[in-house]
Amino acid sequence: MILVNGEAEGRIAPLDRGLLLGDGLFETLLVRAGRPQLWAYHRDRLWRGLQQLGFPEPDEPQILAEVARVAVPGSCLVRLTLTRGEGPRGYAPPENATPTRIVSGGAPIEETPPYARAPLIVGHSEVPVGVNPALAGLKHTSRLEHVMARRSWQPGWDEAILDDALGRVVSATQGNLWLREKRRLVTPPVEQSGIAGTRRAWIRDHAARFGFEVVEAYPDPVRLEQADGLYVTSARLGLTPARRVEADKPGPAWQDDPLYPMGIALHEAD
Repeated sequence: MILVNGEAEGRIAPLDRGLLLGDGLFETLLVRAGRPQLWAYHRDRLWRGLQQLGFPEPDEPQILAEVARVAVPGSCLVRLTLTRGEGPRGYAPPENATPTRIVSGGAPIEETPPYARAPLIVGHSEVPVGVNPALAGLKHTSRLEHVMARRSWQPGWDEAILDDALGRVVSATQGNLWLREKRRLVTPPVEQSGIAGTRRAWIRDHAARFGFEVVEAYPDPVRLEQADGLYVTSARLGLTPARRVEADKPGPAWQDDPLYPMGIALHEAD
């Protein structure tokens, strides 16, 4: 089911700025039994983005009711999109915007239990992403860079590492990237490129109770090669181990990985 401003199968105006200019934000929610998981993290990111773009604050109970309405029994992914709505031609936003709200539910998904997750095979995309502090961290609807990066995947890849235009490793195509160096977790900053992921935020908040320190840094090729572990986080994947295509040997079994308890806790967090 798709709701547009609360109407089933509603229509999006041809002059909607989200369609014409990518002037909007979205959240991909993992929903279980009608409840979006880690909603507090999604809400915080969305509200920050709306404030940064100058959108009016939405009605939270209305959003949650519509998410529950489009969700299917069990687990599914729901996309929540907010655009600035219609406006005059040109880039200047209307003074009194009336945002468009789109809530779309997906088919049921079979969540792979943490103990059964195989490492993702990760390549390195040749498509760079831009450096723009004004948009960094936001999950905005202008995602052509990631479309091009996804097209660059080679057969057998499950994910790809992305560099920014300055040659710095910034993320995976569809999630945040992590390196483990003993009891240190390294993840690229999101102040200039990338998305401030909700699972990334959860790990930053909870890593210490699992005995890990989180460090934000751009990992160079040597650091990638020498890391004790590589991982990708997203709403769909949770915390999932990964292995670079170039790696000459697999890492430890996921159940024996020091981050496994954290992966279980993240999977169960609501």
